[in-house]
Amino acid sequence: MRLILAILSLACAAHAATPADAPFLFGQVVPKNEAIEKAAQQVDEGDFEDAVRTLEKGIDQPDLTDDQLAEMYRLLGLSHLYLGNEDRARDAFEKLLQARPDYDLPRAAPPKIRALYGRIKEDIRKRRVRPVTLTVTPVTEVPGDAAVVVEARIEDMALGAKAKLFYRRAGVQSFSSIDFARGKVSRTDYTATVPAFEVPSEDQSYEVEYYVEVADAAQRRLAGRGDPYNPLTFRVPARKSAAGPVVEETPIYKSPWLWIGIGVGVAAATTGIVVLATSNQTATLPVKIQIDGTP
Repeated sequence: MRLILAILSLACAAHAATPADAPFLFGQVVPKNEAIEKAAQQVDEGDFEDAVRTLEKGIDQPDLTDDQLAEMYRLLGLSHLYLGNEDRARDAFEKLLQARPDYDLPRAAPPKIRALYGRIKEDIRKRRVRPVTLTVTPVTEVPGDAAVVVEARIEDMALGAKAKLFYRRAGVQSFSSIDFARGKVSRTDYTATVPAFEVPSEDQSYEVEYYVEVADAAQRRLAGRGDPYNPLTFRVPARKSAAGPVVEETPIYKSPWLWIGIGVGVAAATTGIVVLATSNQTATLPVKIQIDGTP
């Protein structure tokens, strides 16, 4: 009971130091959110089970900022501690500390809570936390002059972490990059789109190299598929000619019709000469008639 009262007094002091309509997180004002405001009031009133239900529902909302998510996990961790659910409190604080690794409890916090919080921070420092799970749908071939959409599924994404797609044309030295955007329906689905002008249609096919990386706020790699030295690739085929396929012309001297024509001509000319010679022979050969006894 003393533990709960001590924690409640700390929460109330922090809540009273800020405006009623602005949740407080680590010295900054969090953008207004109905679930955060309702849960903060429930925690102040000691309705911890209701606060847990409010926060678990609120966390599934789309388009939450990292600061809003961090505040929800902070309230969720405190609510579970009040209810004696240490494992669930640990899970919430792990997510919180992945985004805000320097956050610490006030010195006036009870020793038991500070000890638990200290162990969680040490585990995170030694990276003994649940790893980020990254699954990327491979891209094999895309048409030129069309945007390329790369889809990924990221589970246990740390707050403050970013997923990026790095890409370059094969043979180019440096990579370009673009951020993944979180899906509207599922918080684990992400997409990144390479603009169409980056993959132009050309007369010859070519390859594009790419890789996906999830990094925390300190730019430490948490997960990835491929890397700058062993990237994934997809092919952009050559554009199709509007005139259709090019037919290679056969040299005239290789055409059989040429030699057939020449053969026919030679045969015709030879026949004409033979006929002419035969007809001329009957008219020009000399004929000598000799009669016996006549000198």
